[in-house]
This record gives sequence, structure tokens and C-alpha cells, in this order.
Amino acid sequence: MYSIGVDIGGSHITSGMFEHSNNELDKDSMASAKVNPHASKDDILDAWYDVISQSIALRDISEILGIGIAMPGPFDYYNGVSKMQNLNKLDALYGISVRDELAARLALEPSKIRFINDATAFSVAETQIGRASLYSRTVAITLGTGFGSSFLVNGQPVLNGKLVPPGGFLFNQDYQGKLADEVFSTRGILNCYTSLSGRSAGNVQAICDLIKTDAHVQDVFNWLGTNLGKFLKPYLQKFDAEVLVIGGNISKAYPYFGATLTKELPELDIYVSNFGEEAAIIGSALLLDDKYYHDILPALRIM
Repeated sequence: MYSIGVDIGGSHITSGMFEHSNNELDKDSMASAKVNPHASKDDILDAWYDVISQSIALRDISEILGIGIAMPGPFDYYNGVSKMQNLNKLDALYGISVRDELAARLALEPSKIRFINDATAFSVAETQIGRASLYSRTVAITLGTGFGSSFLVNGQPVLNGKLVPPGGFLFNQDYQGKLADEVFSTRGILNCYTSLSGRSAGNVQAICDLIKTDAHVQDVFNWLGTNLGKFLKPYLQKFDAEVLVIGGNISKAYPYFGATLTKELPELDIYVSNFGEEAAIIGSALLLDDKYYHDILPALRIM
């Protein structure tokens, strides 16, 4: 059987068909589009419907178990209701049941449309069918425009309790007087490069491209690995983590910061996700495994 995995951001949507029998994403089913985050409710939802429909079209609807959607927060993942407001993106959906709206457009039972936080979807893919499935206690982080994190025990997200920060979030934790999201993100790396070199760069890839000609670049990534390790260490130790999984666009630069990161965390297994940008799609598609979905419902209620 098949399910549709969907990754939704503030201004984009990507979807694909996932085959549960072999745990593979059908590359031919991939569809994506830019979406105006300031558009009306119906324009946004219609754009999402168009993309999801393209992925569904390859199979008879009777073969589709349902649709899993990875969404940024704030969002009521259990009930499928958007809570995004005054964030300069998708404001038109505030208070709207995205589940009911898409179910009506797609002619599906609302219960067949399931939601999860986008950063958590990445970690679900890793702990269910990725290398992290070999471990009991996993911490997964995403490094990109923001800093995402998930703490999991046997593939189940842990969002509260004495062993994890509230919600499993690290982005809002303090590091040397700043929010971690400002440090371990594209913004933080670009700011570090400017402070060391006196020059600016448009994105992290542009900095990576200078690795052979600009000595400051390696200094930037040494700074990233060292400080990321120092920041993570107390949280990983408290959680008794066995493995750290790294995803997000900045993970592509791991060859430049991996050595200093592992030096700070020598007792931990660390690896970069090989799912790449498909991780959230795969993780959301796995929500259509009824047993797994039932197991994580308590976490979805408070996510």
C-alpha cells in the first residue's frame, strides 16, 4: 500500500508517494510548488490540493492509505488546525481546520489526513527506517534557516519531563546570551563569517565555495562545530542519548565542522541523514502506519 507524504513550509509545498512494502519514496510521484504565504485561505489550500493531487494521480485512490503532512508550528497537530498568526506567513489559515478543508477537496475521510511538526517528521524517518532505528535513544537536529530538534526513545518523540527541554525544543534555549536559533542557523554562520572576514555572504553554500581560497571559512566551521558541541552536550548527557542525527541544508557542510563537533562529543555516535530534503516527506508518510500513529498520538496532543 501507499501513502502520500507532504512537506509544507511558509512558501512552498512538496509531496510524494511512499510505498510501505519497501519503505521507498517514488521519485516519479514528486511534485512541488511555490505558494504565496500572504494569499487568501482558499488560494493557499487550492495550491496545496493541486500539488498533492499530482502525487496521488499515479495510483488508484483505493491504494492510498492517506496523507501525512509535515507542518511548521504553531499548529494543532492532533486536530489539524492552524495556529499560525502574526508570523508573516499563512495568516489566512489561522483557526482553520486544514484537515477538514483538504479532506473535502481530496474526497478523503478526515481521519486519513494526519499532521506532524516538520522537524519531528525528519526524526521519525530516521528512527523508523533510517540508521537511528538501531538505537534506543536518539536526538535529531536540523540546521538551516532555523534550528530544529527532537528527542526520541524507541522512535517515540519525548516532549516533556525532566530529561528534555519543554517541547523538546532547543531553538529557544540560551547560549552565551543569545537564543540558540540565532547562533546555530544560517544567520549565525553568516554573522560569524562577517565578523571574522569583514565580508558578507549571501548563504552558507557561498561560504563553503570559498573553502579553498579563504582561510576564514574553516575558522567559521571550526567555531560552529565547537560551539554546537558545547551547547548540545548537557542536553545529550541528561537525555542519555546514544546517537545524534543531523539534517537540514547546513548538514551538507558537515565535512567542514564534523571534526570539531565530534571532538566535543566523543562518547556519542553522530551521523548526517542521507534522506536529505526528503526526510520530512518520508516521516509524514509514515504517520499512515496505524500502530505507529496510535503510539505517538499522546505526543501529537501536546506538540
